[in-house]
Amino acid sequence: MFFYHVWRVNKSFAKIIAINFAIAIGIVGILLMIVSWSLNSYTRHGQQISVPDVKGMTLDKAQKTLDALNLSLVVMDSAYNVEKPLNSILEQNPKAGAKVKEDRKIYLVLNASKVPSVEVPDLAGKSSLKYAKLQLQSVGLVAGNSIYRPDPHLNAVIGLEVNGKPVGKGSRVPKGTTVDIVLGDGIGGDAINVPYVLGLSLQEAIFSLKGKGLNVGAVILATGTTDSLSAVVYKQVPEKVAGKKIRIGESIDLFVASQLPEGIIIDPSLYNDEEESVIEAEP
Repeated sequence: MFFYHVWRVNKSFAKIIAINFAIAIGIVGILLMIVSWSLNSYTRHGQQISVPDVKGMTLDKAQKTLDALNLSLVVMDSAYNVEKPLNSILEQNPKAGAKVKEDRKIYLVLNASKVPSVEVPDLAGKSSLKYAKLQLQSVGLVAGNSIYRPDPHLNAVIGLEVNGKPVGKGSRVPKGTTVDIVLGDGIGGDAINVPYVLGLSLQEAIFSLKGKGLNVGAVILATGTTDSLSAVVYKQVPEKVAGKKIRIGESIDLFVASQLPEGIIIDPSLYNDEEESVIEAEP
């Protein structure tokens, strides 16, 4: 009877221990589930989002696209691209397709909301065509047409134009504006009487023409002429004719010989033509 009582007591005790053990295991399991859920909720473990491509979108559309995926945006910088719509996304980081977690910040570069203006560089009389194009591009302008106008300096930049109107130092235009480059045609807009160089040596004739803003064209040597510089000019084209004009920068062809050919008469009075005043050439 005693042993039976002891067995019953032990059996009840074991049952209590088993129940308590089961409860303890249950509590531990619940705690582990709570901890695991908390960690997953905090770190979003195993949940990755593919970053959408928002380049080219407006800021409002990009905001809605990212909000729908529990992502946030930060405008990191702004720039201006003439080829892209105003107020659109130019760049993003992380790139489209990258895997990120929720609440990740997507950094954006935004195109300007209005076209910025830039100062037109001062190029007139200071640069070649190639240099002018590089300078315009360096400040965000587009080099347009090359327009030739009368000027004794061939291919020299003598001005800039936007839509046919002159622009210069201090002028401001929208970035991306097309600027036409005005160049000298090497002839000029002023005209003088055709000078007289017959009877002069080639060297003297060249000096005289250069002094009047004219160029020497072809130099044709007569048969047997060896020393061209000391040779005498016996013919010029165009010829000296009363009232005949030539524009600054144009050329005169010279025919030279060791001595004046027979029949050539020189008129020294024409060397100092008082009528060689500069006049505006007809357009």
